[in-house]
Amino acid sequence: MTDPQPTSEEELPRTPGRQSDRRARKRARWVRWVVLGVVLVAMTAIVLSHQQSRGAGRWAGVDFLCPFGGLETLYSLLSGNGFLRHSAASAVILLIGMLAMAVAFRRSFCGMICPLGTLQGIFGAAGRRLFGAHRLTIPPVVDRVARFLKYGVFAFFLLWTWQAAELVMRPYDPWVAWAHLTASDLLTTYLIGFIILVVSLAGSLVYERFFCKYLCPAGALLALFSKVSVLNIRRDAHTCIDCGRCDQACMMNVPIATADVVTSSECISCSECVNVCPVPGALKVTAPGGSRATALAATGIVVAVLVAIVGATTLTGSFDWRMEGRAEAHGAGHSGQGDGQGQGQGQGQGQGEGQGADESHGEGGGGGGGSESAIKGWMSFADIAAMTGIPLADFGAEWGVPDADLGLPMKDIKDRYGFTPETVRAWVDERLAE
Repeated sequence: MTDPQPTSEEELPRTPGRQSDRRARKRARWVRWVVLGVVLVAMTAIVLSHQQSRGAGRWAGVDFLCPFGGLETLYSLLSGNGFLRHSAASAVILLIGMLAMAVAFRRSFCGMICPLGTLQGIFGAAGRRLFGAHRLTIPPVVDRVARFLKYGVFAFFLLWTWQAAELVMRPYDPWVAWAHLTASDLLTTYLIGFIILVVSLAGSLVYERFFCKYLCPAGALLALFSKVSVLNIRRDAHTCIDCGRCDQACMMNVPIATADVVTSSECISCSECVNVCPVPGALKVTAPGGSRATALAATGIVVAVLVAIVGATTLTGSFDWRMEGRAEAHGAGHSGQGDGQGQGQGQGQGQGEGQGADESHGEGGGGGGGSESAIKGWMSFADIAAMTGIPLADFGAEWGVPDADLGLPMKDIKDRYGFTPETVRAWVDERLAE
């Protein structure tokens, strides 16, 4: 007579191998959370520092560090029109890194890197402690239909961006709102994104990763790439004790306890299911040919892929960590209308009849046709001087602005000194024409 199959973790024999496996799983969970925390803190510090500083050399803004922004600007790049305003090469590099991670291990960017996902995870963990088993459940029929919403969001904003030739999703993006928490226009320009951010984080207290499941366009993109992943999670039905802990641990409500291979495009490859499984080998990350990789190794692989891509491009100077002498709005491509030819200094120069090309990645000035159209109210006179090459002192002399205020946003000082962004644009236009 054979011994009955264990049905819970308590019934499993306490062997040295099982204890060692338990320590390895715990270590893998901690490493993943450390990676998530480092990315969240670093990205938050960079984007908030960008908001607090002005002029050349400040840290890059949130749009420079958004992989979905790389996809938004891709059409403009392939059309020969350069980067969209507010975007840069770093966004495209991060897009490549995100897709490379998807090829390595499905939606691992969502589960191991994404700072907005980390914020939701933190609130989700707090919700589990506060509410336990009394958290919100969504009827399966409603849930299945609602998950298609993110594909609609993805298609809508991508097509709108490509048609409008600007990053139209910015005011609606909760991560952009997070990056503008200290900005004066948080509750005006980014109000909708801020509301989505608050709803997503508050909702995560009672229902895991609301934004990831139903609204995230980047998640929709990665879901399409998840089918070509090299690494996958497999369940060994012979050793599985059907305890259901994997299903309980899954933040995306993917059915794991009944699957042989996790093929759902909703899986964010966080490996939480693997790390809570009490039976060594019952759930494992596998590579082609059936070879096994630990959850810790899987995390190391996907992080190494991203670090290698970002590191290499940083060393070659292609990755935009700082503004490097250019105003944020002066991102690239063509803008403005003119009757002649305009040239912008930098990495790329363009000439066109009826168009002026903005400075792409240059440092300093060199005004060109159309650059005045990039002037916005949130910019300072120091930003405009760096963008156009007009001496900063000339702005102060024209409107009686002291040196101490030349680095402040125009929208904050325009009433004090009696000008508007429109009059500044007209004045800059005349100076560039001269």
